[in-house]
Amino acid sequence: SLKKGSQTLAEHISAFKCTCDELTAIRRPVNDKSMVFSLLNGFGPSYDAFITFMMNPPIPSYKQVVALLQSHET
Repeated sequence: SLKKGSQTLAEHISAFKCTCDELTAIRRPVNDKSMVFSLLNGFGPSYDAFITFMMNPPIPSYKQVVALLQSHET
């Protein structure tokens, strides 16, 4: 499975989503595009090609990016 540091990809996505949910809970919601940029920015050089592909317009939604990341893991 893909790793991001010591976390699996699924763990990284889950932790990121939890942070976004916590921000929403304190009335500081993160918009979809910011979520995409922030999630992808958290990955290292091994994801450069994927990130470049995702950043080409039209930029996919957060849910689409997560689904594409997860499809690489299976």
